Amino acid sequence: MDIFKLLTQFIDKFVYYSLDILPYFFVATIFGAFIQSYLSFNFIRKFVNKRFLSPIITVIFGSSAPVCSCSMIPIAQTINSLSKSYAPAIAFLISAPILSPVIFFLMLGMFGWKLTVFRFVFGFIIALITAYIIDIIFKKPPSLPMFSSGGQNLSKWQAFKVAFKEIFIGTGKYVLLGLLIASAVAVLIPSSLVTKFANFPFSYLFITIFSIPIYVCSGEEIPIAKSFVDLGFTQGQALTFMLASAGICIPTISATFKLFPKKLAIFYVLVWFVGSIIGGVLFDLIF
Repeated sequence: MDIFKLLTQFIDKFVYYSLDILPYFFVATIFGAFIQSYLSFNFIRKFVNKRFLSPIITVIFGSSAPVCSCSMIPIAQTINSLSKSYAPAIAFLISAPILSPVIFFLMLGMFGWKLTVFRFVFGFIIALITAYIIDIIFKKPPSLPMFSSGGQNLSKWQAFKVAFKEIFIGTGKYVLLGLLIASAVAVLIPSSLVTKFANFPFSYLFITIFSIPIYVCSGEEIPIAKSFVDLGFTQGQALTFMLASAGICIPTISATFKLFPKKLAIFYVLVWFVGSIIGGVLFDLIF
């Protein structure tokens, strides 16, 4: 294929992905900076350090937040900075990209109530189980720095600007790297290739692998999955695609390795990988 044509397609994809995600990422950064600078830190610290309740609360919060799998990172960064455990941030990261009111109604309209309810119940359970396991296995060092409101000498507006810069630049560079990689992969690997694996014995595994570079914003995976169903996917295979593409897209992976220790980030990615397969297989077995 002509190199100029490939370059043009890469630029088009990068611009498309960037326009798709940056508004969400910008709003999420503002939200995270606002939490750091304007809200009561004593209250937030008390809230996120309720060992049993905090993952439940952050899952509920994540399922109501209109953010995609990348723009949720700044909010998770703030939650993580205020907690003595990694569990609340992980619970939020798992629930935010796959559970929201928008996704609920899109799913209901395109797939009906069975797959819609299954996705929400399965996502809620996976988020909580993973958070509680992480709370036991991965202990957060007490010496980790906590975000502050910028010191007593800073006004809340000055503290907000400092927090915004830290979140936007610190996390944004990893999101940018992920967007560049995702754009390149999207150009080099045609989406039709994913469909060919639907009839393979290990189709769910292959679907998960090839869903990772297919970057989608929150809710965007639903019409794509519906088109795959029209081409021959089962609804369970469509669910595997939706979970994997929304939860472990390349920008999210790169940002997660910045936010958490390497072993925890790997565990987080593996949970998404295995969970996406289990979710699809379970749905097809049950229904």
